[in-house]
Amino acid sequence: MNQKTGKRIAMAALGGLFLLVSACGQSGGQSQDTPSGSGGGQVSAGGGASYTDTYDPNALFQYGMTPAKDSETGRYGYKNPQGEWVLEPQYTFARDFQVNGTAFVRTGSNKDEFRLIDREGNFVSDYIFMRSFDELAFSANGIAVGTVCEADGTKLGTGYFYLEDGEIVFEPREEESFTAFSDDGYAVVDNKAVINDQFEYVIEPQEDYFLVHVSNGMVSFDVKDTPKGYSEYGYMDTEGNIVIRGLSTRGGPFADNGIAVVGNQFIDKSGNVVFDVADSPYSTITSNFNNTDWVEVSAHLSNRGGTDFNFVNAEGEAFFPTSAYEHSHTDGSLAIKNGVYVGPAPVIKDDQGNITGIGGAEDYATVAVNEDLEILYVPYDKGIQNVGAYYSDGYAKAETEEEQRVIVDLEGNIVMEY
Repeated sequence: MNQKTGKRIAMAALGGLFLLVSACGQSGGQSQDTPSGSGGGQVSAGGGASYTDTYDPNALFQYGMTPAKDSETGRYGYKNPQGEWVLEPQYTFARDFQVNGTAFVRTGSNKDEFRLIDREGNFVSDYIFMRSFDELAFSANGIAVGTVCEADGTKLGTGYFYLEDGEIVFEPREEESFTAFSDDGYAVVDNKAVINDQFEYVIEPQEDYFLVHVSNGMVSFDVKDTPKGYSEYGYMDTEGNIVIRGLSTRGGPFADNGIAVVGNQFIDKSGNVVFDVADSPYSTITSNFNNTDWVEVSAHLSNRGGTDFNFVNAEGEAFFPTSAYEHSHTDGSLAIKNGVYVGPAPVIKDDQGNITGIGGAEDYATVAVNEDLEILYVPYDKGIQNVGAYYSDGYAKAETEEEQRVIVDLEGNIVMEY
């Protein structure tokens, strides 16, 4: 990147100079804890446990390690798939490693203040980072949005920052609000304009449109004033050309498949309706196509204390041959990710009550299935529950029956506690 402006924050050999008094969220006089390790912020690699150079944004073990909490100390570190500590537990909280090989960690008690480490556990700088409008995270282009503070608590400002040649480059912004960058490298500022990753306007500030978000080359907008007096919604491209207008509700993000969920319909990038929930047995769409090929649809049968639901793809084809059912489930929290679904499903049982397949209309059970509707395992039989979505490397987070947090593989086997 060749930004025109930017405050470079040199990578510091921090040594023991970590008694930080931060006005960025801490009360005066409160200091942060210092992670253990050798001079310069170097953290022990847990007896030589290894990490990798492979980055997959959809994997659980980013660079071969994932955040884990030590049950004895309550501190966080990073484990590899073998359950070994790559970075020993010493942080009050830790997040995933990201595209540029760094991770946000907390070293003190203030839940809003984060430090940035590399894969060896070294601090990248002595600056403090705080969430502003979006969660602290580096977008696909390596740029994050947040508030940046000096080690002594002096606030530098709110804006964008990124790592370049071992240094943090900070781009403060004067606008009142701005979004994180989309995967294709655009962000909305002040809900009026769109910038690229050179921090240059690609859409100049608009007076007639309220810009919401950018995704897959499409900018969602609201029309502020219409002749008919009611709200109107649509999309423009990243050059400011109106592509879709006259929608009755605000549209969601366009996914990689070129489809957005708008109200209870799917539309393509020309505004054509490719699926309408009114043509299905369901009444509402409760999720979108971000990170999945399947969107959840729900019947909202509240009089039964729950709802019938299913998943449909961009062609409107259903995942289950008959509806699944769950008590009080109406929020679209279930998902099919990386080819695996774990949750309530319509099942077929034999005379002994054993689950033999998917597709019954009378019985429901929580199972793990792939996109071919092959049952991978039954969580109850594995002694686990609350299994989350599967990551691209074949792991998922779950709990044991004793509510111990664990990581499981595609067969439901417990790999490690975390």
